Amino acid sequence: MSDDTKSCPVCAETIKVAAIKCRFCSTDLVALAASQESQAESVLFIGHPSVIHSAWQWLAVACTLGIAFVYYWIQSLATQYEITTQRVRIENGILSKSKESVELFRIDHFDVLKPLGMRLLGQCVLQLRSTDTNFSTVVVFGIPDLEKMADTLRECSLRERTRRRVTTLVQA
Repeated sequence: MSDDTKSCPVCAETIKVAAIKCRFCSTDLVALAASQESQAESVLFIGHPSVIHSAWQWLAVACTLGIAFVYYWIQSLATQYEITTQRVRIENGILSKSKESVELFRIDHFDVLKPLGMRLLGQCVLQLRSTDTNFSTVVVFGIPDLEKMADTLRECSLRERTRRRVTTLVQA
């Protein structure tokens, strides 16, 4: 094989690097690459929520001369989010840890809540309601651009439902 050829991922015949369709098996290589990319799990966010995510928390910090900031900082360290294109994982605790995970294909509703104190700081709360009986509601807050993340998660949820061939039953 030279620099301008590669092997087809389906039939393993030698084809040009720039080929968009295999001349041997007629596989659409662009569509194949896109479907393989959509099946791979990629990370959207890993980290802790912001220490102060509400104007009311700033007020508490000011009234307690900064002591509340230490409390909010420890609370922020105790929570870690890992949000991917296929699932949401939440790890809680400092000394003892609990990990909860919900698959995106199980999530039915994406609710973005903007209380006044959070709106003043440009923050919001994302409530994910799922069909999982053990983990029916997931609350995510303190993440930058959470509204945009909610739209991305909704698209990923729909893609996962399609990929896994999951349909929801509506009860009347």
